[in-house]
Amino acid sequence: MTLTHCIYLLRFFNSKTVISKKNQFLLFAIAYFLLIQISQLVAQPKRLVAIGSSTTAGTGASVMDSSWVSLLERYYKCQLRLIDTAYNLGLGGADPYNAMPTSYVPPVGRATPDSNVNVSKACFLLEDLANSANGSVIVNFPSNQYIEYSIAEILNCLQTIYDSLIFQGYTCFITTTQPRTDDAFNTPLVKKKLTDIKDSIIKRFGLAKTLNFWDGMVNPADSSILAKYSSGDLIHFNNAGHRALFEKVVAKNIFKLPVWYSKATGTLEKLSTWGSNPDGSGSNPTSFIADNQLFYIVNNSMPTIAANWTLSGINTRLNVGNGIQPLKLMIPKNLKLIINNPVINNCY
Repeated sequence: MTLTHCIYLLRFFNSKTVISKKNQFLLFAIAYFLLIQISQLVAQPKRLVAIGSSTTAGTGASVMDSSWVSLLERYYKCQLRLIDTAYNLGLGGADPYNAMPTSYVPPVGRATPDSNVNVSKACFLLEDLANSANGSVIVNFPSNQYIEYSIAEILNCLQTIYDSLIFQGYTCFITTTQPRTDDAFNTPLVKKKLTDIKDSIIKRFGLAKTLNFWDGMVNPADSSILAKYSSGDLIHFNNAGHRALFEKVVAKNIFKLPVWYSKATGTLEKLSTWGSNPDGSGSNPTSFIADNQLFYIVNNSMPTIAANWTLSGINTRLNVGNGIQPLKLMIPKNLKLIINNPVINNCY
């Protein structure tokens, strides 16, 4: 049954000359049930899987809740209510060969696939999604064994993992290398190799499917982790670094949601006050009633409305603030802000 069929049933319900009151009630109940089913299909849950090594597993963060994958889970699941589950398959010490499909036979001297944390496990965790496009996987292998492995074989592993996911209809994002200067990694040759791998990953998978975990995280003077992001072991990021990775993923908009940011000036009920870029510039939204939109109240320390504002649509949500700077949303007492979904206070 489609929405059109539901409409026909409702028309029958309104026609007193066609059916009895008893059957009118029955048809209304059927139509109501079908409308609920359709709305659930429209707002199908999404799911996130992260595959990787120790950074994915949360090493460097003071507590697991501060790791970049946990921050993503809280943001997408608890705040936006966009995903039903986030799976973390990070394993300390793992390299891309560990994430290859279970059936893959590696060359002599290379790690074997680990069926508990590899791409086959990721596919298994996503296979019950009604729409495979709602499954997204982030692959994060920044440096383990990269001194020994050639760039060609690293790219071959990442390509195989990527292709395995795309073939099933899932979306996939490959992260670049990350700065590392411990022991043998602290040589000009290896530092350059990590940079070359970063560039090769971006070239191979394109900016749209790459998460750049290098730029903005590295000290250009010596290729080490920026001091403000360093956990102290020359390998891993601290809480601030994990948050920076989290913000890079959010900025990539991996679930392809329409995202809008308020400008520094203008009242919020006007479409012209909102833009597609984080500073509020760029294209404007065409309505406040479309589904699956995210509106971020940022850039303005005193946001308010000058007329009644209705923000609706399935899974369309309002995000107040950036989670760092205090922000008050002022609603004049004679005006109303009407929303269909809970307001999100960015306290992650």
